[in-house]
Amino acid sequence: MNRRKLFKILGAGVGSLPLMAYGRNYDRELSAKCPNDLFEQWEGKFSETIVNDEAFWQRFAVDFYDISPDFINLENGYFGVQPIPVNAAYHQFVDKVNRESSRYMRMEYWNDWQMVMDSLAGFTGASKDELLVTRNATEALNILINGFPLKAGDEVILQHHDYHSMIEAFQMLEKRKGIKLKFIDVPLLPKSDDEVEKLYESAISPVTTLILVTHLTHLTGQVLPVKKICEMARNKGVEVMVDAAHSFAHLDYKLADLGADMVGVNLHKWYANPLGAGLLYVKKEKINKLSPMFGDFTQAADSISKLGHFGTLASPALLTIPVAGKFNNLVTIKVKQARLHYLKAYWASKAADMKRVEVHTPMDPGQSGAIAAFSIAGISADDTVKRLLDEYGVFTVKRKLKDREVVRVTPNLYNSVADLDRLLESIEGLSRG
Repeated sequence: MNRRKLFKILGAGVGSLPLMAYGRNYDRELSAKCPNDLFEQWEGKFSETIVNDEAFWQRFAVDFYDISPDFINLENGYFGVQPIPVNAAYHQFVDKVNRESSRYMRMEYWNDWQMVMDSLAGFTGASKDELLVTRNATEALNILINGFPLKAGDEVILQHHDYHSMIEAFQMLEKRKGIKLKFIDVPLLPKSDDEVEKLYESAISPVTTLILVTHLTHLTGQVLPVKKICEMARNKGVEVMVDAAHSFAHLDYKLADLGADMVGVNLHKWYANPLGAGLLYVKKEKINKLSPMFGDFTQAADSISKLGHFGTLASPALLTIPVAGKFNNLVTIKVKQARLHYLKAYWASKAADMKRVEVHTPMDPGQSGAIAAFSIAGISADDTVKRLLDEYGVFTVKRKLKDREVVRVTPNLYNSVADLDRLLESIEGLSRG
């Protein structure tokens, strides 16, 4: 790729891209008041003072998102809608790779890839030699789980609300290697972070080798005190693996801030990159002890590249990573976290006061983000999800906890208080019915 052109795309606000060319139903009306260089237009406008300014966020949503008007999407926990400049860059990279084919991939892609890694290092605060791009967080964590030197009799601590794919990966090792799994029950509404930390601490035994901690649970949106757990575990000689699939670019932190030895991340959720990209972080001094999941004996033992022998990847999605990073840096994660928590608290606090409705997510800003879950007594989660969509046009999803089923609600930056009022109207209607 022409280096000047790539710098223009990644560094100058995607000003060369036809931002209105992909799926805009109202591009004529918008084009007169929304120039292509959206990043420059919105630079410096984000602060915590505008978190509850609905007019501001409505203008932002019109400029940055192309959302279907056929339903209200409150299931953004699956993957994130790409902002318009990110989607436009992705399409341009698809065209670029398809047009220039093998010549680009063999002769120019590697140089552009270094820019991608530079952007991730800047965004995460980690060194490039501690980062490996994967296809998603599940793959990243499977690489860690299967590469960690567990042997028969070693104990791993989990909780019942960890992601099922990670639990199953450890269960597979339980059968293959004879490791021991110990599950703890973290309360849905803990009194404090100390209560959660003590649960993990009390579960540690002389044979405990590893703890898996989910930073932000996909089921209810509860945030666990990862840094405290990591500090406690390190003092006891136990290593910690963190599932940050939902917390990355959702909560305001750098990877090293967590204090974890290893972290798995999604880039298609709150980072808002196209599907097909995740991220693996391993402290430099811990890489040597991990074994490759995929066949590779050419890389140095202390090189994180030894863990990533994937073959050909979806390069257009990976080339888009810096553009998604630019969008996140524009909004800032601090403001994003505050806005998402505000939206969650707006509907969840009101729903909790309704008869027959129970909210299963902590309200404290330090214990939750955008995601929250609820249930209605006497109505199954399946029926609730179906009726919310069929009768009210609100799309949500069912999640299964250890002992119950709930409805998960996840707004994103393009959602408004009006969307949540519609949700509240529908919850109240179902609870009364």
